[in-house]
Order: sequence, then C-alpha cells, then structure tokens
Amino acid sequence: MRVTLAFLALIIAGLYFTVGVRLGMVTLMPVQMFNAEGISNYKFSVPDSKGRVGVKGTCSVSSGKATLVLLDPKGHPLGGAECIRSAQPWAINLMGGGQTGNYTLQINYQKFSGKIDLKEQRGGGTM
Repeated sequence: MRVTLAFLALIIAGLYFTVGVRLGMVTLMPVQMFNAEGISNYKFSVPDSKGRVGVKGTCSVSSGKATLVLLDPKGHPLGGAECIRSAQPWAINLMGGGQTGNYTLQINYQKFSGKIDLKEQRGGGTM
C-alpha cells in the first residue's frame, strides 16, 4: 500500500511540473487547476447561419494566466478574454455566430492555478 501511495504521489508530482493538474472539464463543470500548461480546444457546432454559440462564466486566478479565444469556423478570432490574478473573479462572455460550422474555444494556460467555471450559451436559429 505504501508503494502504491508513493507511486501515485510521484505521478501527481510529475503531472504538476509538466502539464499541471486539472480536475474537471471546462464547459461541463467548474474546473480547479494547479500549474496548468498548454492549450485546450473545445468545439461547438452551429447548424444554421442564424445560430449563435459561445461561453459565459467566471475565472478565479491564484497564479499564472489563462487566455481564452473564440474562433469562427475558418479559424479567425471573434473575441477573447484573459484571466490574470485579481482579488475578484473575472467575468467571461464570448459569443459568435453568423456562419454554419464548428466554432472553437481555445484556452491557453500559462502556469495557471485557479478555477474556471464556464457554461455553453446558445441563441437564435434552431437548436
């Protein structure tokens, strides 16, 4: 049992110092992260040109930063937000639409420790 716990501690330490530790999944539940690094992509489908899609929520930062960018189906940025250390949580509201296809929320983590709580938002058109 001690060997198993020691091995688990080594795995968590290795994750912490390489890609960070992420507990949860952005856009489904609040996510607590510790020293997160790298880029995450989340895709949202818009079936008609009248549909809109995006995310709304908050982020609280204890260290590092996270940059959020909403990309249209052609890969052009529609809007962005940056979560940096602050006494108050940051409000995030990114929306896009007007073209059919897959919109992408790209999150770039740079030694980010904190909590991100985003929910998918939709409007207009058919669902």
